[in-house]
Amino acid sequence: MSETSAGDAGTFLKDPVVRLALITLAGLVLALWIARAPTSYTGKLPLIGDYIPLKLNAVYFIVFGPIVASFVAAVLWFQAARAERPPSKNLTSDKGDRDAIALLIIFALIVIASAALSLQYFLTLAPAELCPSRPHYDFLWTNVPGPTRITHCMSDTQAINLESPYYFEPQILQSWGHVLWPVLITALLIGTWRSWRKTAR
Repeated sequence: MSETSAGDAGTFLKDPVVRLALITLAGLVLALWIARAPTSYTGKLPLIGDYIPLKLNAVYFIVFGPIVASFVAAVLWFQAARAERPPSKNLTSDKGDRDAIALLIIFALIVIASAALSLQYFLTLAPAELCPSRPHYDFLWTNVPGPTRITHCMSDTQAINLESPYYFEPQILQSWGHVLWPVLITALLIGTWRSWRKTAR
């Protein structure tokens, strides 16, 4: 790789929108891995876990991960919309197009990862008595009655299920949220990409 190419890549990676997008993608991939391998992470926070009793196990990552990703997508949109980057003298049309395509690929991976994480809500979570009948797409039109703890239905998850949260009430809204969060993320990232492309020129 030439010095010019390395410098171009470095400039691209220094962009705050690009950096936050890459961090978001890494976080979603990690959350998805924890969701599919729930016993690999017990929920104890590194370094401060002995002082803060919060247990962020796989259920929390599935339930709240797409919500957090939506807020981050809103931050990305805000950053790109208010950015005023003067065009570089060395910025060519080809480089600008390459950077725009690279960012579009990152955003597409974020959408895929967030949708996959939301899908785990229907594939791996259920009230304990309904675990044998997964997946539960019927949660989109039926409500779980009363306060019900969310259970991660994969094997050997008894310990983390003791620390899992309860379903929101009405639970049907929570289920539809896991359909709508990836749609919202997609819309926000499309707006982000369009704004970023304009200011990057």
